[in-house]
Amino acid sequence: MKRVRQSAGRQSCALRPGVLNLPAIGALAVLCCLPATAQEAAPVSRPQADAAVYEPAFFARFAPKTAADMVLSVPGFSISQSGQERGFGQARENVLINGRRVSGKSNGALSALSRIAADDVVRIEIVDGAGLGIPGLSGQVANVVVAVTAFSGSWAWHPEFSENTGPSLARGSLSASGATDTGWSWSARLDPQAFGVGQEGTSRITAGTGEVTDVRQEGARTGGDAPSLSGSLTYEAPDGAIANLNLTLSALNVAIAERSFRNPVGQTPLLRLGAISQDRRGLELGADYAFDLGPGRLRLIGLQRLSEDTSGARVETWIAGGVAAGQSFLTEADAGESIVRGEYDFTAFDGEVQIAAEGAFNVLDLSSGLGLRQADGTYLTAPLEDGTARVEERRVETSLSLSRGLAEGVSLQSSLGVEYSQLRQTGAGGLTRQFVRPKGFLALALRPQPDLDVSLKLERSVGQLDFSDFLASVDLQNENAQAGNARLVPEQSWIASAEISRALGPWGALTLSADYRLIEDVVDQIPVGPDGSGVGNIDHARAWSVSASGVINLDPLGLKGVQADIRWSYADSRLSDPLTGQARPISFSDRQSGNVTLRWDIPGTMWTLAGGIEERQSYPGYRLDEVTRSWQSPSVDFFVIEHKDVFGLKMRLEAINLGGVSENVRRDVYEDGRRTAPLAFSEERQRGFGRIMRLYVSGAF
Repeated sequence: MKRVRQSAGRQSCALRPGVLNLPAIGALAVLCCLPATAQEAAPVSRPQADAAVYEPAFFARFAPKTAADMVLSVPGFSISQSGQERGFGQARENVLINGRRVSGKSNGALSALSRIAADDVVRIEIVDGAGLGIPGLSGQVANVVVAVTAFSGSWAWHPEFSENTGPSLARGSLSASGATDTGWSWSARLDPQAFGVGQEGTSRITAGTGEVTDVRQEGARTGGDAPSLSGSLTYEAPDGAIANLNLTLSALNVAIAERSFRNPVGQTPLLRLGAISQDRRGLELGADYAFDLGPGRLRLIGLQRLSEDTSGARVETWIAGGVAAGQSFLTEADAGESIVRGEYDFTAFDGEVQIAAEGAFNVLDLSSGLGLRQADGTYLTAPLEDGTARVEERRVETSLSLSRGLAEGVSLQSSLGVEYSQLRQTGAGGLTRQFVRPKGFLALALRPQPDLDVSLKLERSVGQLDFSDFLASVDLQNENAQAGNARLVPEQSWIASAEISRALGPWGALTLSADYRLIEDVVDQIPVGPDGSGVGNIDHARAWSVSASGVINLDPLGLKGVQADIRWSYADSRLSDPLTGQARPISFSDRQSGNVTLRWDIPGTMWTLAGGIEERQSYPGYRLDEVTRSWQSPSVDFFVIEHKDVFGLKMRLEAINLGGVSENVRRDVYEDGRRTAPLAFSEERQRGFGRIMRLYVSGAF
């Protein structure tokens, strides 16, 4: 396989909450109104000498319809997506398109690739990020070289049929892209995504003394849809200037109905009905403009993200005589983020230097109310104490980065930066605080031999807070509450990571990675006030993870067309519990996840058979008064039969959960609101999902 190095530029983005931010909107307007001149279609760059190159013929066995299908089939490569990182900052997504970052968060590289037809992909280059000259990238990076020359597109329809719910038919996608000979290119995608799932099972309540006090028959139905419309517009000028505009409109509508038939020992049987709803609307607009300036190249970036969210929960208890009691909890939230960023790249010190500056504004306006059912069936709602406020963060950061080669097969990337931020809360718990934090990294890429890549990185990072944790909330289903905490601060971490990628020749490819984190101001449950429990900061924690991804071809063993795809990770963490002082994991942190797939592309035919398992596990969550653990068992199984050409269409039938996976929950609740007291009761719940069938039909035009 050929190896090449591809130098790449950068792209960026910005997000924003419930109210428009004029500086960010102004920056976007300037970017979108820059003058354009005609040009011939830009030539496709040649690959350079130290990347693994996958050309379209390699993916023929998978019959891909989009560029995303192709990247997801690269042996040993896993896409890391952005979305919740702090600001836009330096590169995090390990996918580039024509050597450039995508100026989006929810509308990131994977979304952009899904809008590009597979026929427009020239090649995919897998390189080590530390050698690209793009600050922040390390480990394996996919550079997707695309040449869109005419109108093309793809479509897919994938209805789902679940044993415990009705069919979800409005599922699929429609995407298209095109280009002109004057330097313009565009892409768009529509995703109507209906969904539904049902659960049935039992729940057992056991007193702290060991006797069973209640056996419940329970079920839940979830249904809704998550449609989205995304698109991008790019202009490449004759002088090398490039302008990009990205837009995403999205919605989420969810309705959950839950029932529980309860038979408490020695008491009247009752029926408990729960209902949860969520209605969210979102917009993300990102733009960037890169052009030569003096001895280097300047990239200007802006991004605005807005969302409106209305959520509600209601629980009613019914006995033989009618409704005994009812409660409701309602929230309304306007949220978003605005970012403007500038990056200037030039050559110096035998390498590539970048000077960058970024400004960001985050805001959440949230109000919540708790309601009680009245005798006439109406609900009287009052504002929840400490549940209504406005939280803002203003942040400015600067950084200086250097990327250079040290020797044959050895490259270094380093960055040093500092950020200033102001956190302000008005309303409940009003408080204003200011912080100055250093950040940066040192990354080393090694290629001791042509088929082996090693990446090492040491980083100082600052995390992003969930602003809803600043305010009080109520969980009606589990009958508990969370206090507000206006003194939350973001986590800071020292992260040491390593990645080893090995090409195995005819056997495939394998990537192993690991990281170790020393975390300050860990966000977890802590005592809040004299007797409250809420999200807060714990001084220190340590965490580590290991992962493996790869494709093992079994052709050398005589099993023609058979390959195993492995993607697995395991993680652990430790902190000192603020209540007991004992060591425990970070609440609800990931334990292990992944999937293993065995695929057989039957030689001489268009048929494919596949099957495998998928696993997701997390550590327990710790409140001051309870410990909750949830898990699925056994592992989710799936079986696939596929034909790549049915009158020009690709068709696939999936059978999921034939082994009968159930969701399991165990809650241990303690007396006096503290886990140091005796156990009050335990709840053990088991709900089966039922079998699921999915049909995929896709084509191109």
